[in-house]
Amino acid sequence: MEQLRFMSRMNPLLLMACLAIGLASCKSEYQQYVDRELASGISQDSLIFDMHIGQTKKDFFAICWELNRQQEIAQGTGNQNARYYTDKDSLGNMTPKSKDMLFYGIFDEEDIMRGMDMTYTFVSWAPWNRNMQPDSLLVHLRDEYERGYPGNDFIEIDFEASELPALVKIDGNRQILMFAKGQREVVVKIEDLHHKLNKEWKEK
Repeated sequence: MEQLRFMSRMNPLLLMACLAIGLASCKSEYQQYVDRELASGISQDSLIFDMHIGQTKKDFFAICWELNRQQEIAQGTGNQNARYYTDKDSLGNMTPKSKDMLFYGIFDEEDIMRGMDMTYTFVSWAPWNRNMQPDSLLVHLRDEYERGYPGNDFIEIDFEASELPALVKIDGNRQILMFAKGQREVVVKIEDLHHKLNKEWKEK
């Protein structure tokens, strides 16, 4: 009862501030990360191979066609994506760090690119090769993406689709999520959070 009387005498602005702090503390670290970065107003659009969020599917295919012509990439599994081998030496040979990367753009209903789906596997993966398992690949990719996309660090989050914690990095509107899939692969998704959250809201 005394607590209720005390609350009733509190300055309304102070009461609102206390409620706001209480609500913020209930949000997950990830949700606070999202809110903070979107509130920054920073806009990031870079993807891979000089592709950008906001380009069209036609642009995506034109860039892939040119990369294929230069023999930088090839057709992927079932012709459903493109394939790129990373970390080759100066002669084009595979190295211990080489990875098989399959990729394809994320497009909206108007064929505008809103992100990129990628799946990585170490080329030298084998069940007995401990250093080539998904947990090692996650760490390797985390370091590569932090160098390639400067800004905030990755944080760990729980992820239902993976037994291992996922890693997420958000810079303004651009989110990079990576998580282990199965016994070999790591999935990396780069997405425009504005589009992602708007799509999720419409689907509810």
